[in-house]
Amino acid sequence: MFHVEQNPSLPFLLEQCSREVGVALQPEHVTQLMAYLSHLKTWNRWINLTSIHDDRAMIVKHFVDSLACLSVESITNGSQLLDIGSGAGFPGIPLKIVRDDLHVVLVEPVEKKVSFLLSIVGLLRLDHITVYHGTIREFAAQAPSLQKFDYITTRALRTDEIFKYGKNLIFDRGKAILYLTRPFEQGNHTEWSLVAERAFDLPLGYGHRVISIVQYVGG
Repeated sequence: MFHVEQNPSLPFLLEQCSREVGVALQPEHVTQLMAYLSHLKTWNRWINLTSIHDDRAMIVKHFVDSLACLSVESITNGSQLLDIGSGAGFPGIPLKIVRDDLHVVLVEPVEKKVSFLLSIVGLLRLDHITVYHGTIREFAAQAPSLQKFDYITTRALRTDEIFKYGKNLIFDRGKAILYLTRPFEQGNHTEWSLVAERAFDLPLGYGHRVISIVQYVGG
């Protein structure tokens, strides 16, 4: 499908670090993710998609981090997943690569990043994935009333925004997968209940991560 020139140690690093956080990758997943990395690096020379430029850091802090939620939540086959503030596609595209059964919508307000998302979706020939150019507020206002999701993910947006608009976009008992740096705090978000949480250090000393799974239980 595509040919990628790369450091031969990087696929091994991706596979090993993913295993370290509890996610086993198939060879075809590694091939696609490495093509994604190469494409991201090419675009990043001209567009500020990520401030990270080191290959190892990109692999761990973007790809492995994105996939780590699969060790916390058993996402139901064929689920509808909404990735808010997708940026360069994290975590939505790595999750789609590893879980091809998912139906994914990526929401991103920055036009240049939207162009990259469309480019990588085309390069990897991903099916059942769409890109929306706009904010979560705009998406929530324009989404059909019957369009609901099983999961909402975000690595970039404040949880307040997710909870405010997400309740109209998610099925009852649907879940938000939050990538945080500290344990989830309930606060005034009584419509959402914490159902699972995992705190861990990313491989190679690339920081601390808390993945919190919160379920929408209604008002």
